[in-house]
Amino acid sequence: MPGAIGCVLLFGIGFGVGTITLPHLLAEQYGTAAYASLSGRIALFSVADKAAAPLAAVALAQAVGYGWVMGAVACACAIAAFALLAYHRLQFR
Repeated sequence: MPGAIGCVLLFGIGFGVGTITLPHLLAEQYGTAAYASLSGRIALFSVADKAAAPLAAVALAQAVGYGWVMGAVACACAIAAFALLAYHRLQFR
């Protein structure tokens, strides 16, 4: 139970920090003139992914089993982590 509570708290903190920092990072990196269009593009893909992911997970689980769903989630997380690491290394050379 403590592990589940800690996981939920850290997950919530991550979303909270992302909500706060995204506008700041967009404005800092691309300027305030491009903020609205970039924010809209990000929101479009984010909302579409959040809507499609549960449907895709159910379809995959029905087709090949729930283990494959968890494997796909793990792979997506690993790809995201490596992309962030690569971006960080390129950005701060």
